[in-house]
Amino acid sequence: MTAWTSAADASSFPLAYVLGFIVLGGLAAGALAMTIIRIARSRKPRDEQMMLLAAQLDGRYQVCVRMMEIGLTREDLRRVAHGRGYALIEHRFAKYYEFVRYPGRP
Repeated sequence: MTAWTSAADASSFPLAYVLGFIVLGGLAAGALAMTIIRIARSRKPRDEQMMLLAAQLDGRYQVCVRMMEIGLTREDLRRVAHGRGYALIEHRFAKYYEFVRYPGRP
């Protein structure tokens, strides 16, 4: 019985490695694709980025944007946020900007 269990373990052992390799490869490819997309977004012209950010600030109470996706300065971010009735909160540790709607603004 020991020979049978070791034979069964030996046949399933490479399959587990192959499946693990496929899953980890897929995750790595997905992470790389997302990074490329975020970098491409941050390299758009300043005016286009400001228009895209203004479109995201569409009246929701809270909007979060990754720092990697935006290549604007803090002054530009604040200008767009205040123009739309939002306050800007910068989360440096988690690397994202949070836009929160002012309580008194419609």
